[in-house]
Amino acid sequence: MSLVYSQKCVMKFKSDSREEINVSITDSSFVEQSAIDTIMKRVDTLDFVPHGYKLQKEHNWSESKINYTINLYKEWLVLQVLYEDLSFAPSELVDEFWHIHILDTRKYMNDCNSIKGEFIHHYPYFGLTDQENETVLESGFQLTKKLYLYHFGHCELGFKGEMSASCGCRSGNGGSCR
Repeated sequence: MSLVYSQKCVMKFKSDSREEINVSITDSSFVEQSAIDTIMKRVDTLDFVPHGYKLQKEHNWSESKINYTINLYKEWLVLQVLYEDLSFAPSELVDEFWHIHILDTRKYMNDCNSIKGEFIHHYPYFGLTDQENETVLESGFQLTKKLYLYHFGHCELGFKGEMSASCGCRSGNGGSCR
């Protein structure tokens, strides 16, 4: 039987990051607010009730936490559509909701097609490789907060004092999480 997983394989994986990383944006690179509004109209048509219900039943989330997170997630999806060349990291709340959405595979695929016309990928290794290390992950999260503040007027990504830390996920050239 051949080895499929070994520390040698892990070291090769960590050193051979295949993703380009772009965690900075200039003021002239922000998309127009009209583009944000256009995509948000598409996102607003999506139904997140099943996902909220799953979080309520399985993780004891309150209705207010679910609604707060759905709003953050809708904004995240808009950013995903319009900034696919940037490497920005979701907050833990957004990432948890994103995972629930992704696991509803048919709905996720249809929702992505409705808002973008193609699948929005999720890259789960941000912060784990030599090139995409913890420092780069934090820079990606700072970029996330900058995008939220610029386009949505806020950068508080936690719920009622909870941490809003980034997870090990990246958007853009293959959205990601760990």
